[in-house]
Amino acid sequence: LSGRFEAKYIIIGAVSAGMITFFTNDYLYSVLRKGEFEKLSVGRVLSQILRFIAYTPWLLYQVIIANVQVAYYVLHPRMPVEPGFLIFKTSMRKGMSTVTLANSITLTPGTITVNLEENRYIVHSLKPTLAGLLESGIMQQKVGQVFLEEREPPPSTRWVHSIRELSE
Repeated sequence: LSGRFEAKYIIIGAVSAGMITFFTNDYLYSVLRKGEFEKLSVGRVLSQILRFIAYTPWLLYQVIIANVQVAYYVLHPRMPVEPGFLIFKTSMRKGMSTVTLANSITLTPGTITVNLEENRYIVHSLKPTLAGLLESGIMQQKVGQVFLEEREPPPSTRWVHSIRELSE
């Protein structure tokens, strides 16, 4: 925050931020799991950071694939879109996991998380094939691995095609 961008100031700032985070991790990084707090160690936090770094290229690849698919659908003369809502529920317990999944869905072109309540997702998709990673549970598993969630089977999903059907 000094306005100086020499390497030594950036390094001192990064080290200071890391030390403050380390010493206050009881307040910042405690995780509520089954009604009890679980402390995170430095090793666990570093492990999650490395897992997230490994997840990022996979997500970017999926974004690129979805971009190409959406461009094809939009530029196709018949515009073969079949919009609908995908409803599914996960068993992830950590708030960061559920929010990361919702953001990953929204970052992927052709899908957007419309609602997330109590691990129940409502996702709008331009075409069912664009939500294939959600129906198969692959994206949920990838996010779960980052945040050390328990492995879960593919979710049961339901497709609806109107807002009226959502309330049923």
